[in-house]
Amino acid sequence: MDFSQAPPRAVIFDLGDVLFAWSANTTTTISVQELRKILSTPVWYSYECGQITRDACYELSARQFSLQVSEIVEAFAQARGSLQPDDTIVSFLRELKKDPAIQLYAMSNIGKEDFDELATKMDWLLFDQVFTSAAAGMRKPDQGFYRHVLDSIGLVGDQVIFIDDKEENVQAAQTLGIRGLVFDGSTVHTLRNIFDSPVGKGWRYLFRNAQHCDSVTDGGVTFADNFAKLLMVDSLQDRTLVNLNWGSRKTWNFFTALVPGGYFPDDLDTTALALTALQPPSTKTASSILDVMAKYVNDDGTFQIYFDRDRTRVDPIVSANVLACFYYYNRGHEFKRTLELVRSTLHNRSYIQGTRYYPSPDCCLGLIGRLLRSSSDTHLQATLGQLLKSRVSERLGLCGSALDLAMRIITCTQLRIPCEDDYRALLSLQCEDGSWEGGWMYQYGSTGVKIGNRGVTTAMAVAALSSGDNAVQENGTK
Repeated sequence: MDFSQAPPRAVIFDLGDVLFAWSANTTTTISVQELRKILSTPVWYSYECGQITRDACYELSARQFSLQVSEIVEAFAQARGSLQPDDTIVSFLRELKKDPAIQLYAMSNIGKEDFDELATKMDWLLFDQVFTSAAAGMRKPDQGFYRHVLDSIGLVGDQVIFIDDKEENVQAAQTLGIRGLVFDGSTVHTLRNIFDSPVGKGWRYLFRNAQHCDSVTDGGVTFADNFAKLLMVDSLQDRTLVNLNWGSRKTWNFFTALVPGGYFPDDLDTTALALTALQPPSTKTASSILDVMAKYVNDDGTFQIYFDRDRTRVDPIVSANVLACFYYYNRGHEFKRTLELVRSTLHNRSYIQGTRYYPSPDCCLGLIGRLLRSSSDTHLQATLGQLLKSRVSERLGLCGSALDLAMRIITCTQLRIPCEDDYRALLSLQCEDGSWEGGWMYQYGSTGVKIGNRGVTTAMAVAALSSGDNAVQENGTK
């Protein structure tokens, strides 16, 4: 699936002509044009990079332009005096600062003495850090300066948006994958759309909470599980959302730790999800894990749930999830009976009341859709494609939780089925904090206790609303 890009985790603002307005008009004999020429000389660039002092810069500039040093000193003193923060930008900064999911930085070509004199003109505590060319020894558009900033803040290019008034500076940032905007009167409006759209608010909720989104049962018991975290990564294809990694493990457990009430072995459902969402460190490791998993398929095509032959639990949707993993690694053709099992599940509508582990028919269909997305294999597509399209179409407009609607929309988009009413219904269920309430994604097979996760539902909703074919504007039009 092609999901809209996540909002940036950091915004980097230029200072002059972005955060600050200023005037080159002075009462000296130095014209506006001449003053701006001084700002564009190698001498001035040396000052901005901290290679010479401001006094030395003024003296060298006076010689170059046949001016009196005193005139240059006065002209730039008046220019600095005209500097005024842009109230609209500062107000917007204060709004962004309230959200811990967004980091704020400033990045400017400015000499040390000039920056020191700005101390009283801006609340620098609004920024997590300010990067100056004088301190870095580099200036925009030198790519080294941008790399220095990215290394310092610990983010990669596409996690950052850079605002500058100069096209060349923005283009230099974009060559490193940084998102860039040339500053103009619409910039704040553009940034608000990025951060405050339903999708943007959903992402921001996940940035703040995905690491700590515990699952909850219908009885109110909360617990942490690997499966929910892996689903979030799988839904949005963003591994930075959670702190999971393969390490030395070969198989995965649904739970992150031992749970009261019994021992649960590692299971094929969670392991299959980890193999596609995180991927192990080498293809050799993946292949060896798949070889082990292949030993747990039954004659009827079902896969056992656990890596424990004494616990012979099966579920057609778990089998579909495991089959998706094998197709992802180009081995799905080895399990023709499993594919036939999934087709029969669709044909007979045996998902309508849910399955042993997946209680929602929309979730069941959504996971079969995920199987279909796992590979372009022609036999897989021919076997399930039209039948799934027919079954999903039967669900259009039906009531359901946010999770049901999200998974329905994702599958509809995949199969090019219009579903604008469901899209609007999902939009209406978004909470004030940007999340969607967790629906019942799965359940304990032995007791039927249902389990939901707000983070999973929010990730699914973000993926659904990001899918372009069914996107509608908030006023209800295409």
